[in-house]
Amino acid sequence: MASVLAYTGLSGEVLDYHEYHDSGANAFYKGDLVKYNTNGEVQIATAGVMSGIAKKTATGTDQTVIPVDILNINTIYVGKHTTTATAESMIGDILDFTFTAGGHTLAIGGTTDVYCVGLHPDDGALAGGRLLIRFLYTQFTGLAT
Repeated sequence: MASVLAYTGLSGEVLDYHEYHDSGANAFYKGDLVKYNTNGEVQIATAGVMSGIAKKTATGTDQTVIPVDILNINTIYVGKHTTTATAESMIGDILDFTFTAGGHTLAIGGTTDVYCVGLHPDDGALAGGRLLIRFLYTQFTGLAT
């Protein structure tokens, strides 16, 4: 399963789509959150500002074109929670990502990344279940650290 995807009903939808070059220095997989380095190339997001979702796995070859689904604060996304059970009490909580290539997960007690707007209807309360999330405005303003 992709780490993060746009959620519309029960299917993903690409809302804004751009192509950027693979930095070649950082491994990421299709569905991972990415950001841009100072050269404007795609690299895996590790903390701070996130720009989009990789629509193709990194090749490891510099200057390879990688399509990116640009994040939108008005879109609901799906992200996988850590191994603890999801619960309705998480709705409204701020969550932070653990950035692992091919396996981004969300953990409660966060302060910077996203907030939970619901449980995925196919999972409900489930260990390692999926959550419906929205990105915080600070992810798009450069205010995130």
